[in-house]
Amino acid sequence: MASQKISQFTAITTLASGDYFPVIQASGTSNKRVEVGVLDVRYVAAASGDAAQSTANAALASGNAALVDAGAALASGNAALVDAGVAVASGNAALADLSGKYDKTGGPISGFVKTQSQSVGEVDNVALTSGVIFLDFSGSNNFELVLGGNSTLGAPTLPSGGQTGVITVRQDDVGSRTLSYSGGWQFAGGTAPTLTTAASGVDVITYYVTSPSEIQAIATLNFQA
Repeated sequence: MASQKISQFTAITTLASGDYFPVIQASGTSNKRVEVGVLDVRYVAAASGDAAQSTANAALASGNAALVDAGAALASGNAALVDAGVAVASGNAALADLSGKYDKTGGPISGFVKTQSQSVGEVDNVALTSGVIFLDFSGSNNFELVLGGNSTLGAPTLPSGGQTGVITVRQDDVGSRTLSYSGGWQFAGGTAPTLTTAASGVDVITYYVTSPSEIQAIATLNFQA
């Protein structure tokens, strides 16, 4: 068979399973088939039913469509997969190996964590407020609020043990607003701080959550330029 000319083969319109490699001719003519043994080792046979494949020295299993392979065969039944050197199990579609990956929406990390540059906690801004203030500790660590009247800092929403952060407290342009505390807020000596009362005054409360019911805090008062 190796001595025969391509023109001597019967024209075919589909690729048969097994030992044949398609040769595409000019538009308007039928395809020919060549025994794989005639070709050099750069070519391998594609199994019956494969379509739109790119392969590098590896055969793709029957039934695969729209696959990209980089050096390894993909199992039968897979569709729309990208493989990078390992076989993907039969029946899987559009999968990626996520073992050992951290979910960007959150989750526990075991072991030591080191950031290569900045680690930034966004500031949750609380608009002009008065009355009882419930900060959402499940959504942020750092807060900034403006007192528009006498207020109470109540128990935060869903605090976590070990959580830390800062709360910037600003007086409005009138000033003289007071802030009291309830719901687990604790200060040295059991005495809550008296905040700056000047108009537009700025104080900062730094806190550490020991448990959801115990929040130790230190106030640093009267920040000025």
